[in-house]
Amino acid sequence: MRHITANTAQKDFENVFANVTRFNEPVVIISDDDKTEVLLSMEEWNSIQETLYLYFIPSMVKLIKDAAAEPLEDGVDADMVNWDV
Repeated sequence: MRHITANTAQKDFENVFANVTRFNEPVVIISDDDKTEVLLSMEEWNSIQETLYLYFIPSMVKLIKDAAAEPLEDGVDADMVNWDV
């Protein structure tokens, strides 16, 4: 994650904003008195919100952890999935 000063962010805001949006890479902005803020894209923010929502569904956390632990070779090829459910 990139860190920049508040002065840099202010002087080059258009470019900073464009890069955050283009690359979905949050930027930490540090003020002269060491306060920090984070600038992130709406796509990144929505992703965080979705993750938090899923995290608070107790059974979902277990399903995600179980799926992550499953070896890839035990998975099903995407061509074998019926997507018309």
